[in-house]
Amino acid sequence: MRLSNLNLALSTLYNRHIMWRDKLHSLGRLLSLALLVGIIGILVVAFIKYRNKRQEIPPVQRGPSRLGDQILAITEGYEYTSNVNGKPQFKVVAAKDVSYVSGRHELEKLEITGFDEAGKENGRIKSDKGEFQQDKDIALFNGHVVATNAEGLEVTTEVLKYDLKTQVAASDVAVNFKRAELSGASIGATLHIKEKKLALLKEAHVIIASKDPKGAPLDLKGDRADYLQLDGIVKFTGNAQVTQGEQLGKADLITGIYIKNTDKIERVEARGNSYLKSQEKGKQQEISAKNLDFFFDEQQRLLKAVASGKAVARSLEKDAPRELMAEQLEANYKPQEKTSELTTVVTNGRTVMKITPAEKTEKNAERVIEADGANVIYHPGGKYLARAEVKGNAVLTITPLVATEKAEIKTLRAPQFTADFFDTGNDIKTFVAETNAIAEFTPMQPDKKRVKRTLTGSKITTQLTAETQEVAEVLVDGNAKLDEGERHATAAKAIYIGASRTILMRGKPQVWDNVARTDAQEIDANLDTGESVARTRVRTTYYSKETTNGAAPFKKNNAPVFVSSDRATFRHRESSAKYEGNARAWQDDNFVRGEVVEVDNGERTMIATGNAQSAIYNFEREVEKGKKEIVPVFGAADQIHYFDHNRLVRYTNKVKIRQGTDQIDAAAADVTLDADYKMTRFVAQREVVLTQPMRVGKGNQLEYTAATDEAVLTGNLATIEDRENDATSKGARLTLHLRDAKITASDESGTKRVKTTHRIKKRG
Repeated sequence: MRLSNLNLALSTLYNRHIMWRDKLHSLGRLLSLALLVGIIGILVVAFIKYRNKRQEIPPVQRGPSRLGDQILAITEGYEYTSNVNGKPQFKVVAAKDVSYVSGRHELEKLEITGFDEAGKENGRIKSDKGEFQQDKDIALFNGHVVATNAEGLEVTTEVLKYDLKTQVAASDVAVNFKRAELSGASIGATLHIKEKKLALLKEAHVIIASKDPKGAPLDLKGDRADYLQLDGIVKFTGNAQVTQGEQLGKADLITGIYIKNTDKIERVEARGNSYLKSQEKGKQQEISAKNLDFFFDEQQRLLKAVASGKAVARSLEKDAPRELMAEQLEANYKPQEKTSELTTVVTNGRTVMKITPAEKTEKNAERVIEADGANVIYHPGGKYLARAEVKGNAVLTITPLVATEKAEIKTLRAPQFTADFFDTGNDIKTFVAETNAIAEFTPMQPDKKRVKRTLTGSKITTQLTAETQEVAEVLVDGNAKLDEGERHATAAKAIYIGASRTILMRGKPQVWDNVARTDAQEIDANLDTGESVARTRVRTTYYSKETTNGAAPFKKNNAPVFVSSDRATFRHRESSAKYEGNARAWQDDNFVRGEVVEVDNGERTMIATGNAQSAIYNFEREVEKGKKEIVPVFGAADQIHYFDHNRLVRYTNKVKIRQGTDQIDAAAADVTLDADYKMTRFVAQREVVLTQPMRVGKGNQLEYTAATDEAVLTGNLATIEDRENDATSKGARLTLHLRDAKITASDESGTKRVKTTHRIKKRG
């Protein structure tokens, strides 16, 4: 079974970890924006303090003033540098500074530059206008606000407000920023300097260009973005989205969590309606889940990826649809020098892994694995599956894509099972199910001859073909059982051979249906032909003569009928059986035996061949007036054939019929029975010899009728030798009147007494 969906899904997760890791690592650089705005705050505070400490106030110049506020001073071309220990701290340059009695200052063409402890410039802010409201401790920058720092970060906006009391810098208009490969924008931004929190308030958008000239940029969007420096968290909330080339990721919230006091990502979390999609040619795929998580080592290499909450991984390739569904999917990786290699996948919750071949042919089939959880191990390199261990109501279903006459849906069930894969192709090689395993074969076009078949046992091992994933062999070890409609079989072990579609039952096998039960040392059942072969100490028990449909020539309808042999072949669909090697069928004292015994329930016949013998009917004769004697009749021939429709027993070749001391030899004989299985008529033909203790008769045919108790011997000429009286009778037709012990001869003109007629002494 191909489980490439797992491989594709986790490969996608792996690619996304790189994308999101780099994204959040770059987002960490937005801290520079926070530092820059912090510098702005420091510069503004320092500037205000400096202005308040001035002792000399220049003369007042008349100019415009605001209601309730008087201009205190106007300074043109203002410039001031603050030094500490001979090194510049900050520098303020303005084309014009207008100060008011209220303490408010208005500045035009303002530029403020900050320096580090070494006196090196580390930040600058420019704006068309600047304003400080001393009574409110608020500084405002308006018009073409541009802030830069030494690291190359540039922030532009039209309005920037800084509150000295709360130490919050904010803009409620469009904010743009860029630095090297990083750029972005938002509508409004807020910096909490004490808490070290930066928020991009609306329509947050960050673009990170690839360092590789051929690489696609990383594009991040969200309704809002927040950086929490103290918590080591950066997050995009509300329709968060990340794209890179043909790769797309979405979630309600995307969060990067840093290792404390470092800029290294510990994990990435996507929360709510998480979605990943790749449109790369030949690898189109998508993953959706409620949540997605990625975990990294200190070298920023992927250790684990987790998709949880109705996780679905799906290939979007039209020629190779694949799908994986689970409540939770956890992929584990082994860090390599430059990347991480997929090693195992663990799923929790009801898991469904499905593969459907692209080409719809009679040789291809869809494979589906279902379980409450799975542990998948990969071959080195992480490309191909090596083993899948699934637990909890585990099911493997193989469904042919074309429902042909012989096509079957194969379903394997067990509390748990293990699947080993070929080296390449993600095809299942062996399938081992432990504890109460079940294998079901369901015809896609069922009829009376093809019904659902079920194999069960303690352990089932299945071998599959590499490409079509057809079942090559199934080994059932321990408590094997086969159910096929009304037919059932049990054994210690069973083997299913896919090529011949045959089940081999070993270890005291037993087969039964609504007609009979068979025991043997070995039983083979062909599922296509509906035939079974039993070998060594075969014994069949027909539950009654009625279950043979009258094929068994025995008297008792409700008593069981037994058949034994060395070997037997059963044609279940035709309700017939052939027993070979010392075959014997019996009911009480009645029997039929031969080298071969055939029972045909449909034709209602039984045939014994090869040294065949029978004791299936009785001979009734009146020994005294009003007193009858019933003596069993034994028959032997090369073949004995019983026809139930007219209760006829036919003996063929080397026939010997014995009743008491009487015996008849012939080439062929027919015996007609009544409902009580008593002989009513007997006809022997060709080379007939009747032997009695003191009498021998020979002829071409002997016909006995029970109603008249007469035996007619015919031939050219028929002969009866009476050894007791030393006499011989000959004629074309000799009749033995058994009741009055007479022999009569007749010719074509009628019956007449002849000199050779003798009184026969009564027997007994």
